[in-house]
Amino acid sequence: MGNDVIHQLTKENNSSLYVSITLQNGTTLYEMYDRFSVSSETWNYELFLAGPATGTLGDRMLNTGTFYTVLSGMSFSTNYRDNDRHSSGNCAASSGRRGGWWFNACSHAFLNGQWSPGDWQRPWYPTVTSRTSVKGTTMMIKRH
Repeated sequence: MGNDVIHQLTKENNSSLYVSITLQNGTTLYEMYDRFSVSSETWNYELFLAGPATGTLGDRMLNTGTFYTVLSGMSFSTNYRDNDRHSSGNCAASSGRRGGWWFNACSHAFLNGQWSPGDWQRPWYPTVTSRTSVKGTTMMIKRH
């Protein structure tokens, strides 16, 4: 599903976001964000999240404790559109993070990584630190 569709589904700002990571051992960890929306292309598909965040995965998108890892308010970055705050490069094109996402300064939550060895680091740091432990990821939207 592309960002245009996500924007259309969430533009009323009455949706929540469910994120889960299933590990190779069968364990599924999740985090639920009470409010979720994505702006239009005009605003570079800016991410909006609001709490509370609850679950077993740990909040790595909203209340992270450090400014440079908060993803709410970030625009979507790709290999060709650098919208992150990383001063020395494009997080979406960097080694270990190749793929589109709402990067801040190469944040600690990134579910769109490549599955090839060595190309996906820190899917959800510090809970999940390596793609080799990940069996699958899910992001689901629920309208209120």
